[in-house]
Amino acid sequence: MPRPSPLPNSFEWRGFTVKEAATEGLSRARLRPSDLVSPFHGTRIPARVQLDLLARSELAMRILPEGAFMIGATAALLWRMPLPHAVAAQVETALDVAVTPPRAAPRRNGIRGRQISIDRAELVSIGTVRLTSAARTWCDLSPMLELPDLVAVGDHLIRRRSPTCTRAVLAGAVDAFGRRRGRALLERALPLLSDRSESPPESVLRVVLTTAGLPSLLANVDIVDENGRFVARVDLLFAEYPIVLEYEGDHHRDKAQWRRDMTRIAEIESLGYTVIRVNADDLVDVAGLIRRIERQLLTRGWRR
Repeated sequence: MPRPSPLPNSFEWRGFTVKEAATEGLSRARLRPSDLVSPFHGTRIPARVQLDLLARSELAMRILPEGAFMIGATAALLWRMPLPHAVAAQVETALDVAVTPPRAAPRRNGIRGRQISIDRAELVSIGTVRLTSAARTWCDLSPMLELPDLVAVGDHLIRRRSPTCTRAVLAGAVDAFGRRRGRALLERALPLLSDRSESPPESVLRVVLTTAGLPSLLANVDIVDENGRFVARVDLLFAEYPIVLEYEGDHHRDKAQWRRDMTRIAEIESLGYTVIRVNADDLVDVAGLIRRIERQLLTRGWRR
C-alpha cells in the first residue's frame, strides 16, 4: 500500500476541518487513510496526535453551529474543576455541547448535544471556546454529583489561593438557576462551602462527617506550641475537640514523605492532640470511619 502524501506543515500536529483541508488543496481521498482519525464529523487529526480537552474543544467549535457552547462536565473540566473519575471519563468519548432555541441540538459523533435556555451573562470564552461561566457550570453539575463532590468543586472555585469566583457569585448563580433539577442540592451545598479546603478529598471528608452529625470541622488549621511556634498545618481539626484528621494520598507512601509524616504527627500528638489518619479506602467504608472517629470524640467528652 503506498504511503499517504505528506500533510501541510500546518496540519502535522493539530486538528483541522475538512473545509480547511480543501482550502489547502487536500483531496477527499487524502482524508481517508489510516494516518488520520476523525474525532468529530467533518474533522481530522493525525493519528499520532493526542489533543488535550481544550484543543478538542477548539476543533469542535470550528464545525459546530454558530452560538454553540460547552456545558456540564466538559465545561467543568475546561475550568479545571475536580470531578469524580466516572463523571470526567464521560468527556473522553464525547463533548457536552448546547445551543439556545430555536436552534436544534447538534448531533455528531463525539458530541452530546442539548438545547437549553440560558442568560447571555452566563456565557464566557476561554480562548476560542465558548462555555458556561464557572458559577453556572457548578450549578449544572448538581444533577450529576453527590453532595460531597459538589461541595468539593465549590470549595475549589472559592479557594483562598487563586479563586475562580466568590461564594457570593455562586449564591447568585443558584438564585438564577430557578427550579431546575439539582436546585435543592445546591441549596444544601452552599452553607457547607469552605475557602480553606486545599484538596477535594479533604472537602469530601469534611462534608461526609459533618452531614453524619459529627461536630463542626475547621480546614487547614495551623497548630502552634505553647510558645506560639508553628508546628504544622493540619487538614481538618474539630473546632471544639483536640482531634486532628489527616487525609493521606498515595504520595504519602514515598519513604522520605513517610518519615516526615511520622515526625510531624509525633510532634502534633506531643501537644495533646489525637491524630486520625484517613485514606481513600476510608471514604468507601464511611460507616467504619465514622465509628472510629466517634470513639475518639467520646473519650474527649463529646456526646451525641
